[in-house]
Amino acid sequence: MNLFESYLFTDDTPDLAKIINNANGGVWEIDLYTRSVRWSVGFYKLLGYEPGEIECSYQYLTDHLLYHDDKSIFLESIYNSQSGLSNVTDVRLLTKNGYKWYQSTIQQYNDGKLVGTLINIHQFKISQLQLTTDNTFVTETNKLVKLGRWEIAVANNKLVISKEVLDIFELQQQPDDLNHLLNLFLPHYRDMLAEAVQTCTKIGRPFDLDVQLKTGKGNIIWVKMKAVAEIDEYGKCFLVKGIVQDISLSKQNENDLKRSLSFVNNQNKRLQNFAHIVSHNLRSYVGNLQIMVNLHKETTKPEEQFEIFSHIETVSATLGTMIEHLNEIVQIDSEKNKTKTIIVFELLFKSIVNALKSNIQSANAIVKYDFSKCPTVKYLPAYLESIFHNLLTNALKYRDPERQVVITCESKVENNDIYIIFEDNGMGIDLEKYGHKIFGMYETFHRKADSQGIGLYITRNQIEALGGSISIESSVNVGTKFIIKLVSGANLL
Repeated sequence: MNLFESYLFTDDTPDLAKIINNANGGVWEIDLYTRSVRWSVGFYKLLGYEPGEIECSYQYLTDHLLYHDDKSIFLESIYNSQSGLSNVTDVRLLTKNGYKWYQSTIQQYNDGKLVGTLINIHQFKISQLQLTTDNTFVTETNKLVKLGRWEIAVANNKLVISKEVLDIFELQQQPDDLNHLLNLFLPHYRDMLAEAVQTCTKIGRPFDLDVQLKTGKGNIIWVKMKAVAEIDEYGKCFLVKGIVQDISLSKQNENDLKRSLSFVNNQNKRLQNFAHIVSHNLRSYVGNLQIMVNLHKETTKPEEQFEIFSHIETVSATLGTMIEHLNEIVQIDSEKNKTKTIIVFELLFKSIVNALKSNIQSANAIVKYDFSKCPTVKYLPAYLESIFHNLLTNALKYRDPERQVVITCESKVENNDIYIIFEDNGMGIDLEKYGHKIFGMYETFHRKADSQGIGLYITRNQIEALGGSISIESSVNVGTKFIIKLVSGANLL
């Protein structure tokens, strides 16, 4: 059973024919005297057809399958073929999915027959053409997308980086070795990248990492480091090669989007909470007032009317306070777009301490502060004043009567963000029990007659309205710490 008839008879096809037919290649034969043609099963499959689906003839091959510009070179390879010599040409043939590149190798035998092989080289040819014609385009594109190439020879640890990478890293010359390159990266990412390169070298595992580095000019940027291993015939890695891309802008956009989504989510939660509180509390107050008014109408005794009216006054005053609180909350978002000014932390904090001097003295409290790590911030003065005031009054109100009150406040810059750390040694809060309610409106956690549960709610809204965040650490009978991120790196002075 020969190769060309195997598509008709499949029971006893020789193993070699099976291998060729299943490979990404085909075999054809032309009788120069009779012009008769035979195609292997692999030939059909290579073009996307089943045996017998298209006409197997010399004329069909030249008139329908061959691309017209390639016909002359293909026919020339047939006519100029010599016995015992191979003639190789690259041609395009029409497949079910359009024209594709194939490599045709022809050899003539003494019996007047030509035997050829056909191999799919489409992807290789396309890549070759692109490399030939688009080299300048690729170079310019790399500059536009800030993309460069790097590689490490495992044998001698020699590092080579392209000019585009030098530009991204703002370096004047090639780094001496891998360690020199790694030293550019921030410590956390340095270890991560070193481990990835080592693993790629040992077992050939590719990597794709987003890491931060400090350029030769001292700028902090985000880059994508991507690499694969080149393996020799023994399965050992001899070369690690990859790309570097500056992704600082996309990272900034990603972070901005995350902040925006977080802000919108928080806004929605606040609005839902606000709507719930307004509807619930107003309904409660209005209901109480209606009951009191009805009772006042029904009674004729002056003393009872006086008592009922006093209750009406109490409910009315409480309702008025609640409306003031709601109005204050509504004003937060309307005021956030006002012009920010440069505030000296120490001056503002000392003014709040002086305003609360009598409260501090009556509580026998010690107030400490240290703003040396970050003396100033660009912020809304009214907001920061309110934040300091609420935190200080809360610390004094919920002090532990069993020990000396100590309150500390400090500023710092971390990861290019400005923070305020406010800490006290007061009564503390059970976060496991109340943690999800800490910043809720009208939420109280201690039995204090003057507790309203509005201060922290307003504080959080003011901080988040300007793109910041607030978190809490607290233990019962130990104290409480507030970590406030006032300003992100994008708004630093």
